[in-house]
Amino acid sequence: MDINKYSPKYRIRQTDLLRLADLTTEEIFEFLYVARALKKRFRVGENKPLLRGRTIGLLFGNASTRTRVSFEMGIRQLGGDYLFLPKNETQLSRGESIKDTAVMLGRYGISALVLRAFTMAEVEEFAHYSDIPVINGISDEAHPLQALSDLFTVWEQKGRLDNLKIAYIGDGNNVASSLIMGCAKVNMDVAIASPHGYSPSRSIVERGMQFGNVLITDDIAEAVHGADIVYTDVFISMNDDDDENKKRKLARYRVTPEVMALAKEDAVFMHCMPAHRGEEVSAEVIDGPQSIVYDQAENRLHINKAALTLLLDRRK
Repeated sequence: MDINKYSPKYRIRQTDLLRLADLTTEEIFEFLYVARALKKRFRVGENKPLLRGRTIGLLFGNASTRTRVSFEMGIRQLGGDYLFLPKNETQLSRGESIKDTAVMLGRYGISALVLRAFTMAEVEEFAHYSDIPVINGISDEAHPLQALSDLFTVWEQKGRLDNLKIAYIGDGNNVASSLIMGCAKVNMDVAIASPHGYSPSRSIVERGMQFGNVLITDDIAEAVHGADIVYTDVFISMNDDDDENKKRKLARYRVTPEVMALAKEDAVFMHCMPAHRGEEVSAEVIDGPQSIVYDQAENRLHINKAALTLLLDRRK
């Protein structure tokens, strides 16, 4: 399906955003169209108070820059309020059940709950017991907001999504898994180059293959050949221990100018950040003319706002 031929309805059936596997292609497009509309308004200073009277709970299990700032600023821009809840300052850190926490937050007037750095099982449990929308800000298995933001960025940069190729180089983590599902559902080819033992889970790959072309390889050149987008992420993911053996295995999966030269001449470089120059990517690439990482980071703001407005619209 071609996103440029799609007529948005500005609504979705989903009541939560847990993973991209739950979304249809049409629902992915809805998020992107709403983000585009909100970004246009943002650029000209027309931020409608779509969240007036709403308070969003931000329940975070670890430190954050982009997720926290983009949600806090986005909520303010849409006229809402937020309550920042570090997990270690709640009774969850002392053994209170997710059920009790989820039910209580809704009773206190929280309108939606954003979770960061919980396991996928915990995110699902929150959604099961909660009467308010639950948004997965990032979990061990999925990063849906990042992948939606990435698709939005690609659409802006390339003018389309269908029949493009994205090559992801490095650890087959939660970002890689979400990219597989999101890109395959919008008719983008996906190639993942990881060392043996660090590829995305077989179940994710097989599910992605039901929707589009997904290549898993340990050969960087094979993955990057003909790519429109080259993407990487940190070697050590959220909540992982610093693993020198893993770093050694991933060391040759660094994105360098030589790797970018294997892609199409007009290929762009993407990284969800934080980035470690000299580790997963060279400074020449991430700070070079092909890099669109700051556009990508900005678009988290607009995708977050789109997610809140679409999900809360379902609860009117």
